Amino acid sequence: MFRITQKASVKYLEYFAEKELDFVIHAFCTRQGGVSEGSFASLNVSAREGDGTDQVRRNIERIAAAFGISVSQFLLVRQVHRDGVWVIDGETPLSAHEPPPELDAIVTDRPGLALCIKTADCVPVFLADPVRQVIGAVHAGWKGTSLQIVEKAVREMVQRFGVRPSDLSVFIGPAIGPCCYEVDTGVYQAMSRHPERDSFFHAGKQDGRWMLDLSLANRHQLLRSGLLPEHIRTADHCTACHPDLFFSHRAQGGNTGRQLNFIMIR
Repeated sequence: MFRITQKASVKYLEYFAEKELDFVIHAFCTRQGGVSEGSFASLNVSAREGDGTDQVRRNIERIAAAFGISVSQFLLVRQVHRDGVWVIDGETPLSAHEPPPELDAIVTDRPGLALCIKTADCVPVFLADPVRQVIGAVHAGWKGTSLQIVEKAVREMVQRFGVRPSDLSVFIGPAIGPCCYEVDTGVYQAMSRHPERDSFFHAGKQDGRWMLDLSLANRHQLLRSGLLPEHIRTADHCTACHPDLFFSHRAQGGNTGRQLNFIMIR
């Protein structure tokens, strides 16, 4: 089950997984426990929205210290709402001096590398294979979901690391729920390639408006990829409904920060 817990000042959500998943550390951080103020209070990890770079740096340092790891172990990418997947194996060079790549999913078998996803309504998805000890992290907004980014991440894990989909366990973290996520017909049409589309869309209160269950849409992608239903766990926390715990782009009119979600092989 998912449970909110705390290390030092950092409050976060985690899934208390079975023993075979002890090879990973993971956390879906809340917005609580940092130094940022105002709309970015308090554990904001993104300066792109207007928060100060010093505050963001100190917040990331707090998260690292709480989990007893180095800031240098956090792998941060520039999320662009597309379907690029970065595959990192033992031969992949990593340099802190290079600009972060522009993509929305990462998979690796390298221990000690914390794959990070920043969210404020979009769906953070963690994948973990305890057999081959491979992990993945996916940022799935509606655009990435329409491009089937989760399926592509699973495909890369299969092709590059020999993962069997039936071995994968998945944690779908806090995201905006169908109670709050109203979209237009353009978003509905963008999901036309999804055979289960009508199961995760429901008519809104006005013509041409739809309520979207983004987490369920990604669950369907995982099932199509061959994952077992009992291996897919979804957090029942709507980011828009809990502004005290999570940043929400929709609930706060775009003037908000981002929380950090990370998974790492020990």
